[in-house]
Amino acid sequence: MNGGMRSRLRLVFGIGGAGPKPVDGPGGTQVRHPWVQFVAFTEDRRISGLIQLDGDRLSDTLNGHDEYQLCDVLVEHLDDGRQEHADEVVVARDDLLAVLTDGPRGDPGRRVRTLAHDVTVQAGPYLVRGSLHAPPGIDPLASARRRRPMIPLSDAWVEFRSGGTSMGSIVGTVVVNRATADWIQVGFAPPGALNGIEPAPAVAQASESTIRR
Repeated sequence: MNGGMRSRLRLVFGIGGAGPKPVDGPGGTQVRHPWVQFVAFTEDRRISGLIQLDGDRLSDTLNGHDEYQLCDVLVEHLDDGRQEHADEVVVARDDLLAVLTDGPRGDPGRRVRTLAHDVTVQAGPYLVRGSLHAPPGIDPLASARRRRPMIPLSDAWVEFRSGGTSMGSIVGTVVVNRATADWIQVGFAPPGALNGIEPAPAVAQASESTIRR
């Protein structure tokens, strides 16, 4: 494949009774992967629907492709709260800041022991606090730098503004895009901090404790 050609995955969004559909697997066999609830945050929109995984976890699916073709999409404009449906939208991974999901955690047999570290991520108009998991003895941000860009955080809280109203909620697992984040720091920013906040001074003094874009 041409190295400059983007990989494209068709993600079909739907409402209600959409069920798993076969996906081509090794040797031409067909494998069924689950559909999960999916909410994508871009710089100025929130995009909601369902997504069918082509791997064990949503983060694997997102990291495996550069561009996504979305169908039957509900789009919320964050500047005025306006909502609209679109038959088809193409979204590049570079435009994604964060993705929420209630999907599976992957194959239990492939999990390794990790420690949870409290982190804060500023990504455009969104502030995300959650737990970044890294192997014992490994600096969590050093681990994040070595991983693929879409990184899951557990026990997450997301704050943002829609139509001039500040909104925040506990979301469970959120996948953040390290490549589009403004910064990631160890420790939690205070509740209610939105847009343009800086890492805490004690953290900012140590460059290895903050990832900046």
